[in-house]
Amino acid sequence: MKSVILLSVAASLTVVKGYLQLPSGNTSFTQYSGCGSPACGVTATGFSAAINQLAFGSVPGLGAGDGCGRCFALTGTADPYSPAFTGPFNSIIVKVTDMCPVEGNEQWCGQTTSDPINSFGTEFHFDICEDTGGAAAFFPSGHTALTGTFTEVSCSEWSGSDGSDLWNGACISGESAAFWPDGVGCGNQGVLPLSSLNAQGRELTVTWNKERRYEH
Repeated sequence: MKSVILLSVAASLTVVKGYLQLPSGNTSFTQYSGCGSPACGVTATGFSAAINQLAFGSVPGLGAGDGCGRCFALTGTADPYSPAFTGPFNSIIVKVTDMCPVEGNEQWCGQTTSDPINSFGTEFHFDICEDTGGAAAFFPSGHTALTGTFTEVSCSEWSGSDGSDLWNGACISGESAAFWPDGVGCGNQGVLPLSSLNAQGRELTVTWNKERRYEH
């Protein structure tokens, strides 16, 4: 039987040079394995995650973005596939070490500057690494896709340690940078595909009011 999710969103966000990087907000969550070669170029022994490309701040093949090394407190609040499920939900702190690219992940990580909301009505997405235990600690049994909230926090609150650089250009400087939107760690690279920015990468304010319909 199909379940239908109706999502109404009204907001105004500022997107700078192709990337949307916020200190807190709404997000969706999934999990993935095979986290041994993350886009930031540094592995972690603590809970880690990939973040959607629009927030990560780079494009595939260019390496680290400004999301690399930043730490976030994540809290689940709902299962979009099981709206009747009321928890209990969990909270964890993760370090961003990887990117969830737009291409191939349009449902969850398809946010762009022209449409900075995914199919579940959120501007961010965290794909939590199974290998380091974060997914098991975060997702309730039988519920492997959630929506909820995120807040950037000091990495002193993160329980884990960094591995060695996997290649030249590896970067996790976000772990010691000031919080978004003011702080810069590794910096952003490239311009997100499907961007509606002009060639100069000017600042664009995106305003939308949409009802989204997703069938599962």
